[in-house]
Amino acid sequence: MSRNVNNWHWVDKNCINWAKTYFETELSGVTAEANGASVKTLAVTSVTGDVDVNQRKGKIITIFDVAISMTFEGTTADGTAVTGKIEIPEVAHDTDEDDYVFDVSIDADSSAKQPVRDLIRKSLAPLLRKKLSVFAADLIKVHGKDVQIEGEMSKPSTPVPTPTPSPAPGAKAASSGASTPTAAPGAVNTTTLEDTVELQASAHDIYDVLLNQAKVQIWTRSNKSTIVAKVGTKFSLFGGSVTGEIKELVEDKKIVQSWRQSSWPAGHFSTVTMDITQNTNSTGIKVTQEGVPIGDLDITRQNWSNYYWAEIKRTFGYVGLVTTSTTMSNDAKKSQSQSDKKQKRRRRTDSKKKRTTGGGAGAGVYTGAGLAVLTAFALGFWFSKK
Repeated sequence: MSRNVNNWHWVDKNCINWAKTYFETELSGVTAEANGASVKTLAVTSVTGDVDVNQRKGKIITIFDVAISMTFEGTTADGTAVTGKIEIPEVAHDTDEDDYVFDVSIDADSSAKQPVRDLIRKSLAPLLRKKLSVFAADLIKVHGKDVQIEGEMSKPSTPVPTPTPSPAPGAKAASSGASTPTAAPGAVNTTTLEDTVELQASAHDIYDVLLNQAKVQIWTRSNKSTIVAKVGTKFSLFGGSVTGEIKELVEDKKIVQSWRQSSWPAGHFSTVTMDITQNTNSTGIKVTQEGVPIGDLDITRQNWSNYYWAEIKRTFGYVGLVTTSTTMSNDAKKSQSQSDKKQKRRRRTDSKKKRTTGGGAGAGVYTGAGLAVLTAFALGFWFSKK
């Protein structure tokens, strides 16, 4: 199965939640004093926008654009208490330190409180600029390792074995029983992959093609693939490139597995849930895979598409309809327009001083008429082959 050989493919990690905690820590409690007046930032109340770490062709890139709000308190030389808010409308990867803007609003503003406003602009703002200027470096230091594979992990994988004659349908799996390896994996930063596929086949046929060892050996093109439709049994696919254990089965409706690729950190398994839904003329398969190492997200998605669904459709003639694919961080789902956002970020990265806004409106999504033509063509092609 495919891997991110030599860190060639684009990989990104959403770090907005980490960034919120970072700014709350770094920008709270900053103080300044001058001419008897004093001011102190109290709390970061809002961080909105995007913060990503990306890797492409072995190079780590930060792309971020956020707005920050914080509260403050201060005292003038004559003892007048002052409270208010500081807004930083843009903190971005291509913003110079001197270009940060600080909008200050003071509660119940009056001329008596002006010394605190002046203190913020002259003394507090430079301190905040310094803290913001090191954000990109700290972001890479903490998260860069999650999007770049080093050493053995970046070497090409063993090709999928060529197909050999499959055994009789009643063949048994090589092993079963014991569960996940006992070796304790190290800390792995993960994300969740979601994919929806619709095939023109019955729910029973889809359930069977994913668990019947004879059929699995055909579409994986390997007589070494082993699987049994029984909870607690282990499976091995693609010559051992994918291994795991059956955790839950609901006939024709649901399959839950522990699942890992051989290139993943030792002992680390994801959890794959396949929900199978019988529709009027087709069957939908919703795949939710929790615990995918962030650096392997795109490759894992490609492997599902190329080595599972494409091979099943090619082998058994199950015509595929529209599919959708989304990803979700550990804390929140990314939007349906993830692919458009990623293209936008790539364009911004190619020219860091040039801002790109907007993005394609649903590129790659078929209209109703287009889908009908595509489906009719695919069905005509399939029946002409029979």
